[in-house]
Amino acid sequence: MRILTSEQMKKVELYAFENGLAYSRMMENAGSASAKIIINEVLGSKTDVTVAVVCGKGNNAGDGFVIARKLFEYGCKVTVILALGNPNSEDSILMFDRLRDISVKVIDCRYDSANAEKTLKNSDIIIDAVFGFGFTGSISGELERLINIMSESKVYKIAIDIPSGISANCGEITSPHFSADLTIAISSLKVAHVMLPAALASGKVKIAEIGIDEGCYDVLKQGGIYTLALADIKGYINKRNPVSHKGDYGHLLNICGSRNYQGAAVLAALGAINSGVGLVTAAFPDCAYSAIGAKLTEPVLLPLNSNQQGMISISAIPKLRSAIKNADAVLIGCGLGLSSDTKEIVSNVLQYSKCPIILDADGINAIVGNIDILKAASAPVILTPHPGEMSALTGLSIDYIQKNRSKVAKAFADNYGVMLVLKGANTVVASPNNSKVYINPTGNPGMAVGGSGDLLAGIMASFVAQGMSCQAAAVSAVFIHGMAGDEVAQKYSQRGLTPSLCANHLPLLLSKFE
Repeated sequence: MRILTSEQMKKVELYAFENGLAYSRMMENAGSASAKIIINEVLGSKTDVTVAVVCGKGNNAGDGFVIARKLFEYGCKVTVILALGNPNSEDSILMFDRLRDISVKVIDCRYDSANAEKTLKNSDIIIDAVFGFGFTGSISGELERLINIMSESKVYKIAIDIPSGISANCGEITSPHFSADLTIAISSLKVAHVMLPAALASGKVKIAEIGIDEGCYDVLKQGGIYTLALADIKGYINKRNPVSHKGDYGHLLNICGSRNYQGAAVLAALGAINSGVGLVTAAFPDCAYSAIGAKLTEPVLLPLNSNQQGMISISAIPKLRSAIKNADAVLIGCGLGLSSDTKEIVSNVLQYSKCPIILDADGINAIVGNIDILKAASAPVILTPHPGEMSALTGLSIDYIQKNRSKVAKAFADNYGVMLVLKGANTVVASPNNSKVYINPTGNPGMAVGGSGDLLAGIMASFVAQGMSCQAAAVSAVFIHGMAGDEVAQKYSQRGLTPSLCANHLPLLLSKFE
């Protein structure tokens, strides 16, 4: 589903206006569609409901005025509260005049704040139409007090387009803000509806169509930002051929693990096996054989020479090259450890492999300071950094990366010609060139635990080995990995969630995609 920034939304609306759809008609449509959603989602057949519509001065207020009129006509007891005085945009003034024609009660908060507060406390529903997608800065003073009263109310709360106090363009919250049970996104989702923590303030999100033709979105550049849904992922996962064998479902080479990080190799292999790959070869240092080999029954084991640090020795490169020749995808990095040997091994794999490479954890750390090697790779590459690893790769602060996740991921993907999977809450998947950026909606805080990334890397590499494109494999893996975490947390708890539980849940979860 498409996600727009405030600048993109303005472009689309301007293009629609230039092609015959008046702004006043958009506003009337937005308010009417929003009122219909409120009736269907909240009111049902109830009409004896008291509604307070809190409006600002701009176009979002105009939407609010139309909503107030429509709900009044439906039979609700409606009061409009002017949070910032009379409207000042041409179209919102028009809608305000239409509202006054039907004698809806209006309270100007500047002159009668006590009555406004009393109205809010006695309402069944509060609708926030103070600011729209153009909000920037911070709320303070009397308006902050009003927003806090609205937000802290125990009644049903609805935001129009964006909860007031939140920027449409990111997930950060830097101001006192309204928290809604339902947000009605006008025409399209915005970034704040999807990215955490701002998405939490939106509650449930419904989209109100306002009559903009789909062709108007062509004014935007190719690519854009999208969120993922179950139906999208189902489209990537093909049914199995009744007449097939393991070779039809790919051969994955996992170069993972070390003496100190044995579990990473195990979780990566389990993620791959439990998500359908035909065959896994698990390559790891022989000093970890007893620990890793005891936990893996399905993969082919490829123990390799160890160095003194308990990592794969550089002397293992010839065996790895031979194994790569038989692979459909290579996963390297999970628990690999960082040494001069592993740096050389990662560099060698990037230059030698002709099949797609998934570079995770220490595979990423191994190229810090030498990231131009990605441009010389002989095959497609997927990188899966968390924000700390992304900071090491780019030199950007973690704070900046977290505030600009989509932008940073897309820039890196374009600069180095790789698929970039920026992990964390709302994992971002970015492809190079004009491809789309995806924001993943699944997952929960219980997944913030060691081993989650190893499991994700295994699932992703499995999908690549099975023949998916790198983009399809990346978005499918992050969605399914997060979905597994959500279902396991629902069955047990977020605190008790482990990557092993998620790995064991994958076979059942995947039945929803067959």
